[in-house]
Amino acid sequence: MSIPRVAVAALAVMAVLAGGAFTVDSISASRLEAEISARIAPDLPGAGPPSVMTGGPFSRWSGPDTLSSVAIRAEGVERPGLGPVAVEAVATDVHVPDVDGGGDGTADPDGPGGDDRDDDDADARSADTGLSAESVEVSVQITGDSLAPTLRMRDVLIGAADDHSLAGGTEHRARVTGTLIESGERISVFVDLVVDASGAHLVPVAAATGPGGVPDQDPELAMRSVALTFAPDLLPLGVPVDTLTVKAGTLTASGTGGPGTPPLDGLVRGDL
Repeated sequence: MSIPRVAVAALAVMAVLAGGAFTVDSISASRLEAEISARIAPDLPGAGPPSVMTGGPFSRWSGPDTLSSVAIRAEGVERPGLGPVAVEAVATDVHVPDVDGGGDGTADPDGPGGDDRDDDDADARSADTGLSAESVEVSVQITGDSLAPTLRMRDVLIGAADDHSLAGGTEHRARVTGTLIESGERISVFVDLVVDASGAHLVPVAAATGPGGVPDQDPELAMRSVALTFAPDLLPLGVPVDTLTVKAGTLTASGTGGPGTPPLDGLVRGDL
């Protein structure tokens, strides 16, 4: 049975309209993401703009001027005592002041609550100056180069412990290998990744003298050299560390902040 030409034409028109709406939404989303990136971008030589992704086209807005989710990644960020690190944040229900969804500083009118606003709400929003979130998960990714300054070492390598049951997965014990700047001695130590009430720590367990380690080293010197308590403000925005893990040669410290967390504007600032 053939489909009537009118029905075919109607379907074609609907497809064109849907494609056009998706294109417009993509352009609007790209503009908004670039605006958020510029707002967060660090004022540091050589630091590129953060990458920003917002929620999908049918769930981008959860309320007036409020994005359902925002994912951010910035590289080359300075954190206390460390070399440059990568910082990531995944935030939900993010209030975006002066958004350009419709060109007038309001949320997309097709988004939930886009038109349901009164003057008092608009005045309150106009007074806001930050990208505040209901919840944000923040993480800092620490490579060997990031760790080298605080350990006073060079050529630092981070690896997971030789636990074959977790090969390729996330672990809470790492192996740190590097050359001490003062003596030039090469050392390698297994460390537990510990988070307790006093902060996040590298706790030496044993010198690594087997395969992949350094057989001829001073074990006591090696273990003293890698014992480390990270700065209390390791994570940005004042978020405390909840977990410290290792995977693929990178330590990851992460934590979650609630409604009182400082705005995401300060995500890559060294003093927040």
